[in-house]
Amino acid sequence: MSGFGLGLPSFNLFVGGSQGLFGAVVLLVNFPAGVEFEIIARAWSIGVLQAFTLIFMFWMLKREDPSRVIPAMQTSPIYVALLAWAIFGEALSALHWTAVLLAVGGSVLASVQVGSLSSNRKIGFRPIFLLLAVGALLMASSQLITKSIVDDLSTIHIVSIRGTGLFTVMWLVFARPASLRGLGGFLKQPKRAPWLIMAEGVMPFNGHLLITYAIGKGPIALVAALGGARPIFVFSMTALGARFAPGLIFEKFTRADMALKLLSASMVVAAVVIISVA
Repeated sequence: MSGFGLGLPSFNLFVGGSQGLFGAVVLLVNFPAGVEFEIIARAWSIGVLQAFTLIFMFWMLKREDPSRVIPAMQTSPIYVALLAWAIFGEALSALHWTAVLLAVGGSVLASVQVGSLSSNRKIGFRPIFLLLAVGALLMASSQLITKSIVDDLSTIHIVSIRGTGLFTVMWLVFARPASLRGLGGFLKQPKRAPWLIMAEGVMPFNGHLLITYAIGKGPIALVAALGGARPIFVFSMTALGARFAPGLIFEKFTRADMALKLLSASMVVAAVVIISVA
């Protein structure tokens, strides 16, 4: 189930549908004229790759403890850094590599829940977790493709075409009568639907605009490292909500959890400082 009480297939339909709708509106109003079909196809493939990443992650979350799934997905900036060096010749200094590792390490720690194990009570490696490595690699690949076309398409066009790719995969995989009915019923609820539209529709679209713009302006390895620090913000907002609006937050934190999360936040802050001044 999603955080909005919406079934996972219906939730994915909304994610893909909202991004596809926003993208379609932009493209109908201002389609990028004179751009080669290959560039358009690459932009579309960004959404396709990210859609499969989300599908792999959600599929694993239904079967494994989130404290093991989310950290594995946060390793994609390492792939980005290595591939950017091989493909674009982006060579990071030792200080920048330190920032990347701090950001990734902080993101992983922010996703760990102290004392949590998967349902089978085993913590060793299992082959099924290779799927998460594939998902992280797909996410890294989508960001590298973004870097390859930032000089050929505007930021708004890249994000819009990416939205149509996300829509294509999500609706091919999840568009079933029951899922469509569930989504339609949820969107008719005036007190709940606006929160979903804002949190999973408007904000992700604008977030990808900012990330895409940043990728075009600086080393992609550093952008990916900081972009992967989302668990820090999720934790911070959840912790504040638990303190000031406990009726809206169902997650509880132990002292050990708080200490670990504060350490992870400190690591990400250190990474931001290094990237800013180095």
